[in-house]
Amino acid sequence: MIWATWRMHRLIFLVSLAGAAALAIWLAVSGTHELHAWTVFTSHHCSMNEPGSSQICMNSSQGSDWFSTVDAALCTALPGVLGLVLGTPLVAGEIQLRTNRLAWTQSITRTRWLLTKIGVGVLFTAVVAGALTPLIWWWTDAARRGNHIQPTNFDFSGFVLVSYAVFAFMLGAALGALIRRIGWAFAAGVPLFVLARLGVRDDIRAGLIAPTSATVSAYLPVYNTDWYLNAGFLPLGRSTPPPGQTWTSNDAVITRCQGPGFSGAQKPAHSATYCENLHRLHYVMQFQPPSHFWALQAAESAVFLGAAGALLGLTVIAVRRWRT
Repeated sequence: MIWATWRMHRLIFLVSLAGAAALAIWLAVSGTHELHAWTVFTSHHCSMNEPGSSQICMNSSQGSDWFSTVDAALCTALPGVLGLVLGTPLVAGEIQLRTNRLAWTQSITRTRWLLTKIGVGVLFTAVVAGALTPLIWWWTDAARRGNHIQPTNFDFSGFVLVSYAVFAFMLGAALGALIRRIGWAFAAGVPLFVLARLGVRDDIRAGLIAPTSATVSAYLPVYNTDWYLNAGFLPLGRSTPPPGQTWTSNDAVITRCQGPGFSGAQKPAHSATYCENLHRLHYVMQFQPPSHFWALQAAESAVFLGAAGALLGLTVIAVRRWRT
């Protein structure tokens, strides 16, 4: 059955492999270009705030930005495209060709037939995505130069990309089993995959691991590599807003307060400290530190793999209920 699955779907497998190889070559070339552009940028003492201070700085900055934008789009689309391209025709293609009828007349159950096909497809998808992961990590370091826990880099770092691809594969397989048409299943899978990714990134990821809170000065800049989530004036002894309040509930209290030394629009540091003490407030910043990176990777991977497992169950139920 495994050999039959490979023989039937080897064309789409080989095309996907060729596409992944082409992407790998492109990332290697563009990443090398961006490393060179960064070397030129730093060797000429260019400023990130004013990259146009010289023609050399301008050229290196613009070239790097173009490559970074294109590569980021490709890396973002990779898991969804790879998974949906491989998963959608796995079941729907057999229905359209009616080859499922022949398979079911042999000494094999529908469930075994389906699980074997999905097992081969999931393994191939995971291997391809996993093989590209180290290269994409290297490209992230070459092009982005930010900490990997930052939202702009997190999706391109670590092993979470494999879970995205496996989820997309099972989404395509489930939609193919329900819709039974490759084109329509793929068209439905694209927005659903995008919505799932955005939903987890914007609404779920930050709370998968308990964030860290720290009391800092509200009037001094903080420069480090943390992923900042929330900040505001909170009652003493609290690291989160009390019931009925938000992170900005006490901003107006501090704004209206006029401590010693207040003069016009700008509140001096000692005046701000006076106001915080007067109203028994402190400025708290909530963030995910770089040390939480791998834990967040594991937690988000578990979310997408769990969703893939649920889609597998849905696919099995749909196939077992087919009348043809």
